[in-house]
Amino acid sequence: MRTAGDQEEPALSRRGVLKGAAVTAGMAAGLGFTRPAFAAEARPPQSVTARMGGNAITVSVVEGALRWSVARGGRTVIDTSTLGLGLSDGTVLGGDVTVAGSRLRTVHNTWSPVYGRNATVTDHYQEQCWTLRDTASGIRFGVQIRAYRTGVALRYVLLDEGTATLSDELTTFVFPDDTTVYSARDEDAYNPVAPGAIPVTGTAGTDNGPLTDLPLTASLPGELIACVCESSRVGFPRLMLSSVPGEPNTLSAFLMEHTARGTGPVATTTTVTTPFATPWRAVVIGATHAELVDNAELVLNLAPANALDDTSWIKPGKVFRCELTTDAGIQGVDFAVARGLQYIEYDAGWYGPEFSTPDATSC
Repeated sequence: MRTAGDQEEPALSRRGVLKGAAVTAGMAAGLGFTRPAFAAEARPPQSVTARMGGNAITVSVVEGALRWSVARGGRTVIDTSTLGLGLSDGTVLGGDVTVAGSRLRTVHNTWSPVYGRNATVTDHYQEQCWTLRDTASGIRFGVQIRAYRTGVALRYVLLDEGTATLSDELTTFVFPDDTTVYSARDEDAYNPVAPGAIPVTGTAGTDNGPLTDLPLTASLPGELIACVCESSRVGFPRLMLSSVPGEPNTLSAFLMEHTARGTGPVATTTTVTTPFATPWRAVVIGATHAELVDNAELVLNLAPANALDDTSWIKPGKVFRCELTTDAGIQGVDFAVARGLQYIEYDAGWYGPEFSTPDATSC
């Protein structure tokens, strides 16, 4: 089992329409937080790349602004795209930055999960960490990128001590021409569409617009398949993706505001204690759907280490989800036994109204 000491945590993503976020006292006392102006003079581009198994993820500073891209075997997976975070006072981290430091490292180890497809997982990646400074506010933050043979990942890290209030993530995903994405929302059917044609979903009481849930699978030209997902999401809003008007190949990060599909509190900003690392934005890459499934262990490798001292009570197994009737449950048991499945699952509502708390043992 991987323990907390086996994986190094901290070190860095964008959204469609900027809403803002505030760095509160302690993170950068005495600094003014205004939207940074882009530099008037041209500056030479800078970049770093992490590579592993034919996959490459690159982060660049072009005219002061952060950009990223992904390639596999020299073929484009993610074309040049935007990076950045929005703070509640309108500060944009990523629009005008200077590079203050960098670090390259390669990690190769193994760990044993409590459950999963394999008894041992290989965690092998090359990592680049950039330390950056926002030109206008002086705020220090970083971008951390990793390349695995199974895909790539990136995240942001807020480095100054204190608190920060974020309202937006400015990460975009620009796909090659002729890409088809399979979008779905709240367990609805998948829609195979161009990235710029995600259907409008949601209601007045939920997040609405051209939004899709994760994970999002994309069929790329040249017989490549990519899956955008997230990992290590602790104390941070769930990520959705949105089409961008006028940009047919682009999806933009959207931090979910109406929690629990509209039944929870509305949260337009998120305050975190810094230093703080955002969730990983991962792109699993494969040549076939089977390879994509095999490569999904990338998400496990990016997740936090197990924090439980005793895992003996966890009994791994395969599960079959059945419909919410007694007859369907009985048939589900027969189906599971015949196929060597260890569990069946009833979703919410089978023993009483959803969001209520009846005693399931007496229903």
